[in-house]
Amino acid sequence: MRIHKLDWLDTLTLVLCVWFVFYPNPYKILFTIILCLPIIGLIVHGHSKPSLTSLITITSGKDGGTDYETADFLVLPAIILSLRMLLDFEIESFLSLLIRGTIAFLILLVMLRLLYRNIEKGNKHRVLIYFVILTNVAIYSFAAVYGINCVYDKSNPKIYRLPVVNKSIYKGRHTTYYLKVKSWRKENHSEEISVTKDQYNTTRIGDTVKLDRQQGLLEIPWHFVE
Repeated sequence: MRIHKLDWLDTLTLVLCVWFVFYPNPYKILFTIILCLPIIGLIVHGHSKPSLTSLITITSGKDGGTDYETADFLVLPAIILSLRMLLDFEIESFLSLLIRGTIAFLILLVMLRLLYRNIEKGNKHRVLIYFVILTNVAIYSFAAVYGINCVYDKSNPKIYRLPVVNKSIYKGRHTTYYLKVKSWRKENHSEEISVTKDQYNTTRIGDTVKLDRQQGLLEIPWHFVE
């Protein structure tokens, strides 16, 4: 049985998320819209105070089992924003992200409780459904904090010129390129910074790279290599 009925919002979410992954321009506008989609969806869908289980489509599978499909307006932004932020920005304090992300998660939990008051105690799937929804809300919360901190940051960057002491490549599902440079935070230390493939190939050991460090809108410092 199909429960959530915001098909138009699911379709819009899919189109914008694919756009943001493959051609993230205009970056700030796309980020802002995708950031707002889960909030809009939860408010519009929750106006009648249903249960959280109403965000899941439950159907009978061909093998006799049960298939679950969570609303795209909740799942896709959480995944795509997380991916895009990890690729585009490098923060310096994951503890600060953890603290602020947890606060955002708790705020969204309050909103969910206000919008979705009914508790379906008789639904045999409710524990799994609640777990899936809350997991996606948690991922979205941290991705939102990560993005808001970096995308909307207008602080003046502090520029460092750092000598490159080594290079390395990490090959996993996604190949990552690193330059090892003299630390801009601690004397007599070095740090690895991720760079693009082109930056990696054109930079030699002994070269100097220019690193811009910004404070972050939410006071989570982040940096990028020019």
